[in-house]
Amino acid sequence: MKNQKLISLLSLVLFFGLLIVSCNKNDKETTSKENESVDETAVEGEYVEINLPSMQCNMCKETIEKSVNKVEGVNYVDVVVKDKIAKVKFDNSKTELGKIEDAITAAGYQANDKPEDKETYNNLTGCCKKTEDQ
Repeated sequence: MKNQKLISLLSLVLFFGLLIVSCNKNDKETTSKENESVDETAVEGEYVEINLPSMQCNMCKETIEKSVNKVEGVNYVDVVVKDKIAKVKFDNSKTELGKIEDAITAAGYQANDKPEDKETYNNLTGCCKKTEDQ
C-alpha cells in the first residue's frame, strides 16, 4: 500500500515536471524542422502578421502552427512566442486571412481582434491559459 502511494506520487511529480519543462522550453529549441529549413523570403504568397495576445508558451506555438498549417493554401507559418505573433504566407486564391484567424480561434487562442473559442480555451493546458485563468 505504501509503495503504491509512493509510485503514484512519483508519477504525478514526473508528469508535472514534464509539463513545466515543455511549457518553458526556449523558442529556438521548439522550432519545427519545417520552419528551420524554410527561408521565409523564398516562400511565395501574401504575407501577414497575426497578433496572438492570449498565447503564453511554446506549447501554444506548436498548437497554433499545427492549426494554421491545416488551412489549405497556407505556405508558411512561424509563431514568435516572445512577440506574440504568427508570421504567415498564404496563397490568396486558396484562402484568406479570416480563415487563418478562424483556425487559430478554433484552437483556443485569440487572433487579432477575434476572440478564442471558449470551450477549446477552457480545455487548454494550464500553462497555455492567460495568467488570470491559470
